[in-house]
Amino acid sequence: MKIERLKKKKAISPVISALILSAAVLAVGGAIWAFSQGAMTISAEDYAESVIENTNTISERFIVEHVAYVGSDLKVWIFNYGKVDIEVRFQVGSVNHPQDWIEITAGGFAEVPPLSYTANPGDELLIRAYTRRGNNAYYRFTVP
Repeated sequence: MKIERLKKKKAISPVISALILSAAVLAVGGAIWAFSQGAMTISAEDYAESVIENTNTISERFIVEHVAYVGSDLKVWIFNYGKVDIEVRFQVGSVNHPQDWIEITAGGFAEVPPLSYTANPGDELLIRAYTRRGNNAYYRFTVP
C-alpha cells in the first residue's frame, strides 16, 4: 500500500522549479549589484576628493616677498597670489624652526612672526617657505 502511494506522488513540475531557480538567481544578482553600486559610489567620492586636492595643490602660487634682519630677529613676508588659500611655514637653511602654520587667503599677504636668529653680516641665508600640500618657494637673503 505504501509503495503504491509513493508511486502515485509526482514531483514538482519543471515550470515551478524553473521559477524558483530564477528567483534565487535574481536575488543573488540583485545583492551583488547593490554591493558593487555602494562600493563604486565610495570609490567615486574618494577619487573626486583626491582630484580636487591635487587641483588645489597645483593651483598654489606664493612667493617670499621680503626678508629683513633686524637686531637678532629675522622677519619674512609671504604673498599668496594663487586662487586657493594656503597654510605655510618657513625654514632657514636646513634648520626647521618650530612654529605654527600661517594661513594666507588667496590674494593675501602675511608677515610671519619674527624668528630669533643669529647671523653675521655678509652671511647668506637660504629661506624656504613650504605649504601643507608640499609646495616650496625659495629666497636667498644676504645679511646686511
